[in-house]
Amino acid sequence: MDKNIFFSRAKLKIWAVVLHLTAFALFVIGISIIYCNDNFNKGLLWLNSENYDDSPAFMNQVDSDISLLFSYAELKDVFETDGKFDINKKIFGLNIGPSNDVDFTVGSIIEYAKRHGYYIDEHYKLSVTDQNLVNQIEDTSYFVNYRTYANDSSILEPGDAYMSMKTAITESIGLLSKYYEAYERFVVQPSNFRYRLEYGDVLYTNDRLLNVKTVYDYGKFAITSSQGMQVETNMNKVPNELSFLAEKITDKLQKPYKVYIAINTLYTATDVYAIDNVNYLSQRRLYAVGLVSVTIGIILMAISLGYLIAFCGHNENETGIRLNNLFDAIPFEVKLLLLIFVIVLLATINNFIVNKVLHIYVEKKRWGFAGQMLNYVSIYLVTLPIAFSILREYKAGLLWKNSYTKIIKESFSVYMLKRTFKKKLGSNFLVMILVDFVVVILFLLTTINVKSLFGRLTIFICFIIFLIINIVIFNKVYKTAIAFDKIAEAIKEIANGDTRYRLDESEFTGREISVVKDLNNISKGFQGAINEQVKSERLKADLITNVSHDIKTPLTSIINYVDLIKREKPENAKIQEYLDVLSVKSQHLKNLTEDLVEASKVSSGNISVELRDIDLVEMINQTNGEFEEKFAEKGLKIISTLPTTGIMIKADGRHLWRVLENLYNNAFKYAAKNSRIYIDITSENNIATFVIKNISENPLNIKPDELTERFVRGDVSRTTEGSGLGLSIAKSLTILQGGKFEIIIDGDLFKVQIRFKAV
Repeated sequence: MDKNIFFSRAKLKIWAVVLHLTAFALFVIGISIIYCNDNFNKGLLWLNSENYDDSPAFMNQVDSDISLLFSYAELKDVFETDGKFDINKKIFGLNIGPSNDVDFTVGSIIEYAKRHGYYIDEHYKLSVTDQNLVNQIEDTSYFVNYRTYANDSSILEPGDAYMSMKTAITESIGLLSKYYEAYERFVVQPSNFRYRLEYGDVLYTNDRLLNVKTVYDYGKFAITSSQGMQVETNMNKVPNELSFLAEKITDKLQKPYKVYIAINTLYTATDVYAIDNVNYLSQRRLYAVGLVSVTIGIILMAISLGYLIAFCGHNENETGIRLNNLFDAIPFEVKLLLLIFVIVLLATINNFIVNKVLHIYVEKKRWGFAGQMLNYVSIYLVTLPIAFSILREYKAGLLWKNSYTKIIKESFSVYMLKRTFKKKLGSNFLVMILVDFVVVILFLLTTINVKSLFGRLTIFICFIIFLIINIVIFNKVYKTAIAFDKIAEAIKEIANGDTRYRLDESEFTGREISVVKDLNNISKGFQGAINEQVKSERLKADLITNVSHDIKTPLTSIINYVDLIKREKPENAKIQEYLDVLSVKSQHLKNLTEDLVEASKVSSGNISVELRDIDLVEMINQTNGEFEEKFAEKGLKIISTLPTTGIMIKADGRHLWRVLENLYNNAFKYAAKNSRIYIDITSENNIATFVIKNISENPLNIKPDELTERFVRGDVSRTTEGSGLGLSIAKSLTILQGGKFEIIIDGDLFKVQIRFKAV
């Protein structure tokens, strides 16, 4: 295989398209990776932090946990007794009537909340199962006797001392959910967030080993106390609210205090820090991969697009611009309208179908981005082929020539004569729409003073009806024109030999359908006859090839053994005579089988042709010399009329020699003894003509076309040696080389003409 085939221009274009689409995929993947990264919109500076514990995300989590920790410290006394969760602990009390004070415990609040549709979700957020149940809670305001979770200082005016049942329940359950979250994070589950809060004699901690000496061994730490303003820490920045929250809680706890916060950066516990550490490193790598992917994608897209633009329409070994006959011939205005239509159609399909499928695989917060990216990708992929089609038209100088703008501009009476019915009607329709548009504008201008909504709506409805009538009329005429164009195209295809061409009868109506049925029946009749003929020829060729191959092997053995016997030189003259006859006949049979195989190859097209410049005059002179002695055996004389200068033709020298050999052998076999063989070569209108003619020894009661059929011989009695394949092979080989082969019979005159284009 030629290695250069992989680097031909056609292959390079295919590789460029593949490269461009691959680069585009890289670009889209890179953009998606960057956008879907949790650190998107933070710029590139966050990538400078190689470790999670040095990143802003780490500090955000620390600040969040410190806030949650101090909330937990405040809520412990609200929901716990002696360090244990107490379901009987009183939370708030309301006065719902004279001498009717009601205390609400943790248990009663939980029961009341459940009965009215409240629940705490997996993220410890207060949620509602049925809003109707929540709405059933009475909204009457009651005097608040106490709230264990709030200070009396929060009551600034008389109205603050009153609260509805819904507000009290919602507020209490909200605090309970925060308590649950903190208890789960800092007590139940192992945590890398370690704390020690020392307030007077009160100690809150989740790590008994954490103290002023060991705090430095945990990786990241922060220390504050009531003795100073500064926060001792090795974190990238001081936790935002540590000092404030540590001081604020002294409203309930005693001073002095010391607060130790430490994060185990070995992340031995599987908590939010360990998970975020893995995610951070993964997202950092993914962000870098996304940036590289986008950069490489843009570069490769630019390179491949530049190559495709430069060589768009150019083919190897061809001059000019090669167009796609199906699509490039469409005017660019139609392509733009088609592009807009396809984009709108794809956007509709994406929004109503594909997006629903994407929602199965993409998390909800990414739905908007996924939908936008899908639309952008669809628009790009649809625009690309149409843009290159317009570019090919531009390079070929047909962009303006094929445009409807030019059609409208030029004279319709002259131009439309050269157009199909479909294009004529399309042009007329554009003019009709333009005229209609002008008419409607004039109509609107005359009714510009109409201010009422009904009047404007009436004008709009009239405009729509006007357009619908135009479209209906055009659609009917346009369908008729399309039907005639399809019928004309079908007739042309059948006339060119495509007997398989069929028209879809369901696409036609009225009188056209009867014409289509008749045309399809004609095509089917032609196809049936051709199929039968092809089947017969194929069976004949297969039989000939198989029989020839089966005979060839034993025949070769016979010829070899005859030759071996001859070498023994038998003394008996009779045996020698028999051997001579056997040698001649076996050689004749060998020639016959070789002719059969060659005839089969030629008829099936399984033969290679290498066309080169050949001097026909020189080749005829050589052939005359080869056969001159053989012709003399029958008293045949060659009379040549050849040009003095050479005539060059394009032919395969090996196959051309076989054609001439068969023609000369045919003349030797069937020409009358002691007659003349006439050889002529002429050149006229760049056509080189070779003619060989002779007088037949036997009457030629046969048609010229029959002589080129296989196994047909002019010697009906078959007294001469021959296979009946010589002329058939000669004709087939001539046609394969691009020549024309013709036999002319006039009485006993046998004449063969071969024509080739002169170089």
